Amino acid sequence: MSQIKPGHRLYLYRLFRRELGVGKQTALARAAGVLEADGLAPADLGFEDARSLFEELSECVKVTVFKKGAVFVTVLANEEYDQALARAEKNGGKNPAGAKSFKRQRGVKNVKPLKPKHIEPKPEPEPEVEPAQEPEETLVVGPELEPTLAAEANSAAERAIEAQPEAGLEVATPQDAKPGVELTTENEAKADKPLATYPEPAPAPEPAPEPPIKFTITYAPEPIEQDIEPCPSPKAATDEAPIGEPAATEPAHARPSRPARPANNLPQDFYADVIVTDEPLSALYQVLPLEVDPVATLEEDFRIARSTGTLDGTRSEVSFPMRFQRRDGSPVMVTLRRRARAVAGKHWTLASIDADAPEEVGMGALERKAAGPWAAFANKDQLFDAISPEAELAQFAVLGSWDKLLEELSALAAPEDWGEGRALLREYLAMRYRRVARERLVSMADDGSSAAFDTGLLSASGEPIAAILEPHDGDIHWELTCFSLNAQARPATWPQMPEPGQIARELLETGDPALRRAAALVVRSPRAATQAYDAVNDAVYVLAPVDGQAYALGHGPVNKADARVCARVVSADQPVWLDK
Repeated sequence: MSQIKPGHRLYLYRLFRRELGVGKQTALARAAGVLEADGLAPADLGFEDARSLFEELSECVKVTVFKKGAVFVTVLANEEYDQALARAEKNGGKNPAGAKSFKRQRGVKNVKPLKPKHIEPKPEPEPEVEPAQEPEETLVVGPELEPTLAAEANSAAERAIEAQPEAGLEVATPQDAKPGVELTTENEAKADKPLATYPEPAPAPEPAPEPPIKFTITYAPEPIEQDIEPCPSPKAATDEAPIGEPAATEPAHARPSRPARPANNLPQDFYADVIVTDEPLSALYQVLPLEVDPVATLEEDFRIARSTGTLDGTRSEVSFPMRFQRRDGSPVMVTLRRRARAVAGKHWTLASIDADAPEEVGMGALERKAAGPWAAFANKDQLFDAISPEAELAQFAVLGSWDKLLEELSALAAPEDWGEGRALLREYLAMRYRRVARERLVSMADDGSSAAFDTGLLSASGEPIAAILEPHDGDIHWELTCFSLNAQARPATWPQMPEPGQIARELLETGDPALRRAAALVVRSPRAATQAYDAVNDAVYVLAPVDGQAYALGHGPVNKADARVCARVVSADQPVWLDK
């Protein structure tokens, strides 16, 4: 195992901390690209590949291997290294007065970051190719020398033939002859048997005298024109992918155009690209609840805005909404502004936060935006710490415009009423992904080149629809590119529906007359009961009709409209009373 010097370890920690960020899970390929961009290679430190190098840096880098071989790395904060880097910057790279020389100092605290030397790989020696035993190559001569050279060639050929034994001669036809120049004389044309040379002529007792002029003639055939088929595109190659690699199949439905991605000069990572200034951050501290981390919230909301295409502005100034809202119900808006000169490698700065003043709403009194049906079963305490399924999906994969995404999905699926603006479909897709993610059913290609998850929807002909994902650079590692009927993604699983008698007994145990009537209805009509998904607790409840409303066994009354969406996540077959 190769040992990395302390100075090199400190340099690599500083490099990965700056480029990848602390606590962020990054694909191994991107982390290796950071090393390459800095002019280094694993071989410079004595390692065969990037993975073995990162595994050696276990004190500051965590290597995680997912199913089917996907490898990600996470930079871990190392307080000892941070102190050493701060001390090195303070000293300006020199030892303080009175300190020991570098060679006599011990411990990481006195080590300076030292960039490893790049070792150029030695070129592999080219294998020696033995020259083929063919007629001597010759140069093409001009027309003015052709008569003289031809005569000398004929004379030399006659002398060579006379020097050979007469036995064992064979006739070489033009088809058998190798590319070259045939040398014939007038006597050969008149002879009964044409003359030919041996395949491997025996050495003559005495070498034939060389002609006064030494020359060769080159055989230059005309080039043969042939049609060259272009290499198949990646999409064409995936048409014949085997079943079991769902994300590598060609979508059966043409994907409508999505809004263009933001320009490359826009911030792509809040932590790596944005300087958080004190004034707006201080104002945000005063209005956010005390338990909320402002910087972490800004980073997550910025990532969601990038994923869903809600960044608004120009190349020099962009704004995005937060999860909190003002008194009038509008979202709190954050503005980022580009700087002419970068500071610590960051070109963007937190310019302003458009929120209510503390004296208007009170200290720590900003409220979150109203939760959707996904929070139907959550209490206030659970909801405070919960992450919405939409936010989870948006941070897992770049989605683009929600409107375009839902339009594409609804066009491919069997006709269904999803409400105004397909709002119910949006809630459904996010909650369905959460269930698939909790069960670890997101399918990934063996080489990590694609992934897919089952949406739970069917086409008009009964074919399952899957969401297709492709790798994406940045802190969001995937992009939802389209929906497909060809991918074989694994669907979410649900517990078996209890027997009607068991449901009735639980309703009767409450002693409530309304619930007793519901128990009698379930016994007479078992299909009156259904199941609904609790996305906050990843649980499933049994719903029964009580006086026209939804009642969840073991929980209590639930908003009927929200219960309908939660039940649709589990199954498309729902009782009539839930749709009214």
